[in-house]
Amino acid sequence: EMLYAVGAGDQMVGRDSFSNYPEEATSLSGIGGSNGAYSYDAIAALQPDLVVAAAINTEDQVKSLTDLGLTVYYVGNPTNLEDLYNSLDTLGELTGQKETAVGLTDSLNTRVQAVLDTVARAHTAPVVFYELDGSDPSKPWTSGPGTFMDMLITLAGGKNVGASLSSAWAQISVEEL
Repeated sequence: EMLYAVGAGDQMVGRDSFSNYPEEATSLSGIGGSNGAYSYDAIAALQPDLVVAAAINTEDQVKSLTDLGLTVYYVGNPTNLEDLYNSLDTLGELTGQKETAVGLTDSLNTRVQAVLDTVARAHTAPVVFYELDGSDPSKPWTSGPGTFMDMLITLAGGKNVGASLSSAWAQISVEEL
């Protein structure tokens, strides 16, 4: 999503099994990724100039890619907006899309300020449950304290149900919810 957002979508040659937005991303060659199983042969066959790895990828997976002679850039999970903006700017620079990335971060800053201005006038704070994974309907996964999603919910004037949980990514029972 970030690569498309900075204008580098037409440069992409492959995607993991979770990357399905925007819709045109689904037409890219799949390289696996479900349950951490990537096809390193498929990745190498695409001959990418750059592989973007995310925080979900292990050090061993990144090493496997670099052992193939591939250039890998690791994008960490942002914990605040500045981290997000820095990642977007870096991806823009790495892909030759710096102007688009800077325009995007400027636009995001403007949008965030508009939300903050609106929230400052609010008299109530909605309680928000953000479901990450509902594959177990009796215990869905949600974002807990200290996560980017927790920060966004709070920034938007909400109270994250998951903020009271003990870990950043946690399951919550339907009864607790």
